[in-house]
Amino acid sequence: MGKPARRRLQPEARKLEIIEAAERLMAVEGSRVRVEDVVREAGVAKGTFFLYFPTWDDLLETVRQRLVSEFDTTHPLPTEAEGPIDWPGLVESQAAAFIDFKLARQGFGDAVFHSEFAERRPLADHGILRLSAVIRAGQEAQAFGPIDPDATARLLFAVIHEAADAVAEGADRAAIVAALNSLLRRTLAP
Repeated sequence: MGKPARRRLQPEARKLEIIEAAERLMAVEGSRVRVEDVVREAGVAKGTFFLYFPTWDDLLETVRQRLVSEFDTTHPLPTEAEGPIDWPGLVESQAAAFIDFKLARQGFGDAVFHSEFAERRPLADHGILRLSAVIRAGQEAQAFGPIDPDATARLLFAVIHEAADAVAEGADRAAIVAALNSLLRRTLAP
């Protein structure tokens, strides 16, 4: 009995098949996943992998961008057109969303945010830039005090990230989020 016939797919569908195979593996194995694992999971030849991703880093870059886009899509920032914005509440809800998102995707974090790949191809400070934009908008609405939005966003992102790490290590989520919310409100208070 031979191998089953390979399905014919359009190039974008084949590429997506490889990406999704990598994501399934990284969710469990994190940074231990290799090209060989992905091609086996996707049921493609190694040459097919390199046709779509000239380097392993190119695949990791794609996976990382999909994660960032997923967060942005799942947790969009509101606009004033939708009604008045509770700026402190928005920062708190975005911080909690980041914690939960990070916890649900720990293997990905190891592979694409905290690995040699991340050192070779650093992510533009997307989370920091997003938080900085929220702080600026909150300042314009007079909901936040006169702080440097960029420096404050950098420090607050580090605190939010550490909160997620603490919860991942077993700290009580409710206690960590309560302490984080208190810190966020005091830091941003008018």
